Parts: sequence; structure tokens; C-alpha cells
Amino acid sequence: MENLKFIDNHTHGAFGVNFNYGNYDEIKSILKKLYKFNIKGICPTLVGDSSKNIQNQLAIFEVIKKEQLKNIENETFIIGVHLEGSFLSKEKSGIQDKKVFKIPTINNFKELVGKYEKIIKIVTIAPENDIDLIDYLNEKNIITQAGHSIGETMKNCKGTTHHFNAMNPIHHRNPSIALEGLINDKVYCEIIADLIHTNSDIIKLIIKTKPKDKILLISDSLPISHFNKEIIFCNKKIYPNGKDENNTLAGSIKTLDEICHNLIKKNILSKEDIKQMAFENQIKYLNLTDSEIDILNSQKL
Repeated sequence: MENLKFIDNHTHGAFGVNFNYGNYDEIKSILKKLYKFNIKGICPTLVGDSSKNIQNQLAIFEVIKKEQLKNIENETFIIGVHLEGSFLSKEKSGIQDKKVFKIPTINNFKELVGKYEKIIKIVTIAPENDIDLIDYLNEKNIITQAGHSIGETMKNCKGTTHHFNAMNPIHHRNPSIALEGLINDKVYCEIIADLIHTNSDIIKLIIKTKPKDKILLISDSLPISHFNKEIIFCNKKIYPNGKDENNTLAGSIKTLDEICHNLIKKNILSKEDIKQMAFENQIKYLNLTDSEIDILNSQKL
């Protein structure tokens, strides 16, 4: 499995480092550690927060990516930031703090990210609340994903955020994002395949339903991954099992390499499946430049 490579579109951190609050040195440190697991690229994922703190973190990621484009050695590449917070449904907030949520409008987005729009790669949105943000982001080639939503349709979103989690389940009489994401062959679906957020039978159902080139394996890893201590995440205490004191499941306690190796070990997915769903599909989905692809392919352990 040493030759397997990974790109994680959705990770909140690891080794005790929270991408919402980590400073430059802490983030550089985690990039070095993730690289040892052959995680070649990531989209650091930010939960809902104040505009001031979001922009502070975006500035750090922008600096690191500019440095990496000039020279990178033995560290995971910052592809772009995934904004998972701020434009979500309060009814499907999950572990996140609904007090900081905003209506998905162009103005609210611009106020949130300030001058750092170019480092944004993905934005998760509850489509039922959208005013004009989805179309704006699509025009800017920023990927839109439907998630943390009670909506019945994805509108014009290109993908789903951690499919089945934080969205209404499939019902035989009602439309839903969970259903549309599965049957629309143009839509990409993020899957937290840690066998906790989605069990093995659901993963098998997804494989039978979706074209394999539209499945994106992600970790949704918490800062608690490879840390095994209590942390504060979204202003809540999270225990080593990945849950808060109310037993609400947050993100995963595993990084993407662990998740994928486990799927192979349990004969749920093949090595070729992993190669496609955890690396090749991401390159296409994220619309990477030739120079970015060269970086992902050139570095070797």
C-alpha cells in the first residue's frame, strides 16, 4: 500500500491542530506529518466562525500555498480552502455553532472572506437558504456543495458534503439531497467511509448506485486525530471517540490513509477503487492546474 496516494477534500485538522485556529508553524507541522502518510494534498476545512478569524486563517493558507508553488519538499500541498461553515441550515448544524450561520448571499460571502476569495476552493451551502451565492460561486469556478441541509433539491450545487450525514435521509415519497446526489450521475458525493459515519452496507449501496468516478472519499478528520486527547471544537468539548458530551457525532477520528487502508483490509473496496476515489477523482473534481498536478505527483516518500 506504500504506493497509494491521497487527496483529502475535507479535513479539519489532526495531531491536535485545528485549521480554524492553528498558526503558521502549527499548520506547517501538520503538513509535514500528513505527508508521511502519503496524503499529497488537502483542502483545509473551516467551520463557521467570525469573519475576522476566517480571514486570519485564509491569509495563513494563502501564504503557505504561495510558498509551496515556488518550492515544496516533503509536505502536504494546500490545494485550497473548504468553507464548511457559515452558510448551513440551523436544523442540520451538527456539531457546529449555529449562532454564526449566515444567509447564503454574495454580500455575506464577500464580508466573510474579505480579500482572500482566491484561496477558496469549496463552499458548503444549505441550498434551501440560498439567495444568490450558488450561482455566483459557480461562475467564479469555486465548487459548491450541498450539505448541512433540510433541502429537497441541490439547486446548482456540484457535489454533496459528507453524503447522508447532516441531511434528510432518503424517503420513498419525498425528494431529498441524499436521493438526488445518488441518482444524478453528474454530481460528486463526499463519503466519510470510516464505517462510523457510514456503515459498510451504505458504502456498498453508494458504489452500486454512483459512477465510481463521482465518489470522493474524505476523512472529515478532527484535530483529535492522532492526538487522543479531549479538544475544544466548535466551542464544544470533543472526546477521543469523536463525540461531544451530548453524544453528538462530530467529524472522524481517523485520517484518510487510515480510512482507506481499513476499507481494503475489510474487502469493502479494492486498491484500485481507493486509487480512483481518494486521488484521481479529486484531481478532476478540483480542476487542478498542471503545476498543481505536477506537485502532487512529483513528491515521493
